[in-house]
Amino acid sequence: MELNIKNARIVTSSEDFIGSLLVRNGEIAAIDRGQSNVGEDWDGDVLMPGIVDLHTDNLEKHFYPRPNIDWNPRSAAVIHDSYEIAVGITTIFNSLSIGSFRASPSRRRDRVALLVENLQGASESGLLKADHRIHWRCETTSDYLQEDLPELSQFAATSLFSMMDHTPGQRQYRNVSRHLANWQATGLSEEECSARLDAHRERQARNGRPNRVFVAELAKEKSKPLATHDDECVEHIDEAADLGSTIAEFPVTIEAAQRSRDRGMTIVMGGPNLMRGQSYSGNVRAADLADSGLLDAFASDYVPRSLLESAIAMTREPHGWTLSRAVSLVTSNPARATGLDDRGEIAVGKRADLLRVRIDGEIPLLREARVRGARVG
Repeated sequence: MELNIKNARIVTSSEDFIGSLLVRNGEIAAIDRGQSNVGEDWDGDVLMPGIVDLHTDNLEKHFYPRPNIDWNPRSAAVIHDSYEIAVGITTIFNSLSIGSFRASPSRRRDRVALLVENLQGASESGLLKADHRIHWRCETTSDYLQEDLPELSQFAATSLFSMMDHTPGQRQYRNVSRHLANWQATGLSEEECSARLDAHRERQARNGRPNRVFVAELAKEKSKPLATHDDECVEHIDEAADLGSTIAEFPVTIEAAQRSRDRGMTIVMGGPNLMRGQSYSGNVRAADLADSGLLDAFASDYVPRSLLESAIAMTREPHGWTLSRAVSLVTSNPARATGLDDRGEIAVGKRADLLRVRIDGEIPLLREARVRGARVG
């Protein structure tokens, strides 16, 4: 298959310019500057790489659209895929939690396995348009993480591991009073909240370090990248880096982000944090890290559309980044962080995962999405 595109605002890793692009057999074959009379006319619209999302919780939402209501898992995968393509995400690290809320049907090992089996099956059957991978989010305080993770990580789609600890009073949930208030709002008494908090802390003390070592060793065994999640302090980052983490996902303080930079880690923040102007948990703002030179990539977390909007927002005041630098936050930087050197960049020989975007208005308009040159949205 061959595709010619002309008169596009091509965004490379270092600059943007009006030019033309040739796709052959799913790869970028040639890039030329200036106006052209040959090809599909993009009328000055932005031509950028397909977005690479390291962390999205979106798949589970379609599998369990309401509490205790599960949808056909293959249908859920197709719906999810269509949604992601519609917002320009062509490489998806579907984040699935292991060790959190096992009582929830969506977090049981058999249900998680069923979802991944059907995601892979849908992909193999040609029902999905994007490249779907699995990001295993490992709750290190769990009593059953070491029981569940080895079996689940056998799936071929396994591409990333991360270590989490959601014990109230630290990391993401530093404000323990707010967390206890949320529990009480569900009907728990003060005594029940206190007992639950004690149980969380006891599990953390018993399981935290052994489970972090276990996850790190498994990631190394499988030659997959390892991320650390919601780090609060220098000690958190140093332990994670010493265990082999190369990605710092959602650091909650500027001190943790700075230490991540010192240790050579890729710093990832949530797109919703930037677009909302704050963390929903009251932690460090993505904008503050960006302005301090401590931001390498965005992940969508719980709003897939936030990635395209975040990239364009970084080109505007008060940030004023170049378009190529801003686009790298959602394309080449996350791709490199996970060893996907074949994509995320407009360059000869790279995968032709391409987006056509118009950014004249306040909100960027995705006009076209292509995977390996073929139009998918």
